[in-house]
Amino acid sequence: MSFVDDYALTRSSVFKTLVGVFVLITVVNVIVIRQVYKDSDAFHREQLVKQLQDESAEFSFVAKQSKEDVERLLATKRASETSFYYRLTERSESVSNTPTYPIRTLPSSVASIFVGDTHQLVIGIDHHAVEAYQKSLIPIVFSGIILPVAVMLIAALFFTILILKRLERVNRAMNRVLCGERDVKIAVSKQDDEFDILAIHLNFMIEQMAKNEASLKSLTVGMAHDMRTPMARLKLRLEEILSDEKLTVKQSDQLSACHDELELILSLFNSMLEIAKLNSGQTKLATEAVDIGRVAHDAIEFISPIAEMKQQRLICRQDQLCEVQGDKSLLFRAVFNLIENAVKYTPDHGDIEVIIDHFGVVVADSGIGISESDKMSVCHPMFRADKSRKEQGNGLGLSLVDAVVKRHNAHLILRDNNSGANQLSGSRLYDDSLCEGNCGLRARIYFER
Repeated sequence: MSFVDDYALTRSSVFKTLVGVFVLITVVNVIVIRQVYKDSDAFHREQLVKQLQDESAEFSFVAKQSKEDVERLLATKRASETSFYYRLTERSESVSNTPTYPIRTLPSSVASIFVGDTHQLVIGIDHHAVEAYQKSLIPIVFSGIILPVAVMLIAALFFTILILKRLERVNRAMNRVLCGERDVKIAVSKQDDEFDILAIHLNFMIEQMAKNEASLKSLTVGMAHDMRTPMARLKLRLEEILSDEKLTVKQSDQLSACHDELELILSLFNSMLEIAKLNSGQTKLATEAVDIGRVAHDAIEFISPIAEMKQQRLICRQDQLCEVQGDKSLLFRAVFNLIENAVKYTPDHGDIEVIIDHFGVVVADSGIGISESDKMSVCHPMFRADKSRKEQGNGLGLSLVDAVVKRHNAHLILRDNNSGANQLSGSRLYDDSLCEGNCGLRARIYFER
């Protein structure tokens, strides 16, 4: 039952429904058993009343014979197990000669029989016998209540765990799909029940999603590949035209703007192709020892002029040596993209800190941050958390970082930088987030050791 905890049981609608049904059955069972108990006790009392009448008739017959016969019969009755008590006393005028048999007040039900002219015999139901019979019913009553309740509760737990176990398999498979796996298949049993039908439908849905995604990727990559060549030719032609001295200043400016826009589009297509090749494994990685600290310092040297223009405080701190096997060029681009994003989305006079430890590199800033809802999508190609599009970019920077780190068996982890501005140093840099967006971003490239 490691896959089923108290929380899973309490939130399970199946378990709640079964428990509700069993509680209703238990209440009905208690009412029925209580009525059976009362009817059984009443029936027992009625039988005692009938036996009392028989006893009274027997002693009345013997009393007509002689007192000695009554005493002999009385001795015989007392020697045997009986539910009545017998008292032979002297005759009292206050006692009526007519025997009474009150049924609803059985503990005081008696029959009085005259024996001769001087004595009378009182026969009554022994209340100890009535109590003994009631006590004998109690274990039967409790077993009739507790045993079904225990069986129903065990059955509820068994069926709930059985259902939750099969649902857990489906949930785990769908979580793998949500995490990016596509070759996921949910096991289908031979029972051919509703869970198997659900598994078949989900497997078909996963296959269709994989086909649609593959088709979309193929279309996107194909378009990027096919359009890159004519765009490159168009770029060369614009460069030839720009080299013509007969152009006016206005014409030269317009053609230069077109050239820059075309170069931006061409760069976008090149990045899309590169990310697609990295994700598909078509790009061969150079394998060499790479010092991540050295890579981070080189990236900071490239980006520092922009940080100085924005009067940002860019700090690099190496706590431990971090050396990995991989492609130095790709790792440089990944680290550079993280630092560039931090500089781009951190306001003027902001703080950015790059920390290298044994497990990788951390880039923390005091910028606008990324909301929790966007953290799951920010690594998708063309996705931009900056909905205003104020900053220049194409939404491929973090996609490239994610593709590079995955090829190096590493992880890109994005968290809110809760330490805030001017407090980026120290252990607080590694604390979990307590805010959402607008408190800075902490991006880590984590290499498994």
